[in-house]
Amino acid sequence: MSVSREQKNVASALFFLAPNFLGYLAFTAFPVLLSLWLSLTNHSLKPSVNLRFTGLENYLQLIADRYFWFYFYNTVYFMLGIPIGIAGSLGLAVLLSKPLTLGRGRSRILLSAGFALIGIVAGAATWGSGNPDAGLLLFVLGFLGAAGVLAGNVAFRTTFYLPHFTAGVALIILWTQLYNPNFGLINVTLGKLTGAIGWRPELPTWLASTESLLGFLPLPEHFNNGGFGLGAREAIMIMGIWTGIGGNSMLLYLAGISNIPVELYEAADIDGAGNGGKFWSVTWPQLMPTTFFIVIMATIGGLQGGFEQARVMTQGGPAGITTTLSYYIYTLAFEQLNLGYACSVAWVLFIIIFGLTVLNWRYGNRYVSY
Repeated sequence: MSVSREQKNVASALFFLAPNFLGYLAFTAFPVLLSLWLSLTNHSLKPSVNLRFTGLENYLQLIADRYFWFYFYNTVYFMLGIPIGIAGSLGLAVLLSKPLTLGRGRSRILLSAGFALIGIVAGAATWGSGNPDAGLLLFVLGFLGAAGVLAGNVAFRTTFYLPHFTAGVALIILWTQLYNPNFGLINVTLGKLTGAIGWRPELPTWLASTESLLGFLPLPEHFNNGGFGLGAREAIMIMGIWTGIGGNSMLLYLAGISNIPVELYEAADIDGAGNGGKFWSVTWPQLMPTTFFIVIMATIGGLQGGFEQARVMTQGGPAGITTTLSYYIYTLAFEQLNLGYACSVAWVLFIIIFGLTVLNWRYGNRYVSY
């Protein structure tokens, strides 16, 4: 029996796809199905616990688990920073999409050298006065200005995106030092700024505080808002917003802006639209597909996130206010050794993410014009 050319092509394709497909089965599909089975058992990493099938017992226990709802509340609280981050990424992309040319030829070189010289002199003076952190910051700003003059927006786009390549743990450790209430750069700077105007407020203790901006809400006691103010939750949110504004969302918006037809802006100019009118009438509607994608991905990432920050910065504290569902799953599985219950929490988190994604796709997609 002869083998046709199409059958040979299919066989060749299956041969080359087999390693990837087998890897998917072994390292993705099988663990997912195994976790679903474990969520229906009392499986524990303690050798003294005998494995038995419990059905939906873990899920019923989860409904009454106040820790689960508290950590779910923490997870949603951290997601309040998502709109700010998206708006910041959009604003930064709009600024970086505009051409930046400061002088030509010799004048451009002299202006660049002037920025560098100012950074060196101001940085050295500040460093010598006993503020090495502020001095280093002035050095960086001076050379950033010099690079911006020479390279234009390319230098600024690269600078804003560079932290994205930094290892997450290293970045978190850096921010932990910045948030130190006694000698961290943030509180030192706030103290000097407020002292210069004769105001001596009590500065936030950041990662050691249980206060929150929603501390005025009449929530159940176990939600532990800790009063009104800036606390550990806000510290992690500020870090996430600051580090995320210049990341992938900014690049996506830059790509979206570059694909907007110039004719639309020309038509807006003929109609007499200003910068604000062109943004709301042309830029924003044309970026709706990009925004739709970013919102979906940010929602998924927000519900899954929080593990690294909680693990490295606070260990879930103080009083559990920085523990998210992802970190709760970790503590259940590898600290309390209750793997079955951890799997049930993971599957509930998957259902929440899947449900919100479907809702976003169902109702958010109607505002998107392709």
